Amino acid sequence: MFAFVGELRGSLTSGQIQELIATRLPPLLGVDQLWIETTIGGRRKMIAAPIGGEGAAVHPLVESPGEWATFPLRSADGVVGVIGVPSGPRPLAPAARRALTSLAPLLGDSLQTAHTIAQLRELSTIDSVTGCATRPDGLERLRAELKRAQRANQQVAVLMLDLDYFKSVNDRYGHQGGDSVLAAMGNTIMQTLRVSDLRCRWGGEEFLVALPESGLDQAKRVALTLARRIAATVTEYDSARIQLTTSVGITIALPGEEDIEAVLARADAALYQAKADGRNCIRVVLANPDEGSRAAAPSPPLPFRDRRDPDQPDRRQYRGPGRRATDFVRSDRPRPTDVAAVGEGRVRATPV
Repeated sequence: MFAFVGELRGSLTSGQIQELIATRLPPLLGVDQLWIETTIGGRRKMIAAPIGGEGAAVHPLVESPGEWATFPLRSADGVVGVIGVPSGPRPLAPAARRALTSLAPLLGDSLQTAHTIAQLRELSTIDSVTGCATRPDGLERLRAELKRAQRANQQVAVLMLDLDYFKSVNDRYGHQGGDSVLAAMGNTIMQTLRVSDLRCRWGGEEFLVALPESGLDQAKRVALTLARRIAATVTEYDSARIQLTTSVGITIALPGEEDIEAVLARADAALYQAKADGRNCIRVVLANPDEGSRAAAPSPPLPFRDRRDPDQPDRRQYRGPGRRATDFVRSDRPRPTDVAAVGEGRVRATPV
């Protein structure tokens, strides 16, 4: 039993605790099955051994009717669950009862600790506003994806998205209004992409997306779908309906390319080009596999009309508070001659 207690205290995840309970606890108690039901943090979980496992659809009491001895699982917050072991037709041995009486509080504390650690891990990896991955977690996952793509000799498409004129939302509606828009955009991105795709809030109103096993054609299709759905996303706030467009930059990580900084630099350069070309468009910057140089490729225009005023000066050329470096046109940066500027996406807010 001492070995089991040591392993239990060393287990930090619910998966580790579940495996330990399923494999070690029944023979320790001299039983062939048991179950634990907990309610921690408003979440109900079922651990059964050997029936079903965690999240079992059928309760062991229904699956295997009979006599069960139950023991409460306690933690510092009170009773967090109950453990059940069969008690008939052969009664539970007194030694097993004493062991369960001693182990039940330890199990309760361990499950509570695992839940707390999972919550902290979730807070550190999930952006609370958009529901996307945080920047540190996104970087770590992108590195892992590039390594996996190297082993599988696959390409990875990397997209940078920046919401057009998002600062105007914060200026008019405050940061709460801006957070409402970001939450709606994060939800749109989450619903548009595959489960295997990486979606990360890169910073502010900028998002990083990675598409495993995807080439340029697929990346363009995904970027166009994202841009259309983002433009169609309506955020209702303070008696207004707010809609934004997005600028998108695309690059492709070639098989075997592990230089994450170079990949991100190309994606950021493509995003800069999209913003310099009038926003609300998609631009591509690819690495030349022979010389390592950059080449810009055309991308399909977005289906929005050009709403720019030809007599209005380009305010991106003038610095102001809160402006990003990519909001300014730089004459020293080479621009592709085969990419045409398309419609600009301004903030549109109309009364509800």
